[in-house]
Amino acid sequence: MSADIKILKSNENDLPEILELQKLCFSENAIRYNDPNIPPLKQTLDELIEEAKSHVILKAVDGAKIIGSVRGCRKTDHCYIGRLIVHPDYQNQGIGRRLMAAMENEFGDSVFELTAGHLDDKNISLYQKLGYKTYGTEKISDNLSFVLMRKNKNN
Repeated sequence: MSADIKILKSNENDLPEILELQKLCFSENAIRYNDPNIPPLKQTLDELIEEAKSHVILKAVDGAKIIGSVRGCRKTDHCYIGRLIVHPDYQNQGIGRRLMAAMENEFGDSVFELTAGHLDDKNISLYQKLGYKTYGTEKISDNLSFVLMRKNKNN
């Protein structure tokens, strides 16, 4: 892993690059679930700009290139984390773990919640290693169910 990789808060100028990376990363999920219309692939730049008003969006950068991102927002004492992405060329180097740790640090003593697709074994395994526990599932479509996961910051 490059020593230059840093985790930073994103700004509006980063959003087009983050959206492009999101579409690249989630295209694998569209194939896995046989659904080209999953929300991460359909999101527009205007929608992401609006989302950024209520979410913290972190980015992982290697020099000037954005290679990863994650989003989170607080509602009462819960922080909802979503859209953890890492460029395929940078996966399995601890970047997703660093992004998650940075997001948890942003929201302090929260209860953290996230979802993962039921076939996303790699992500589910990462979240479990980070202390997240499964507390349920939610059927989204015939091909997709979300695994609901939660972690108390004090874990």
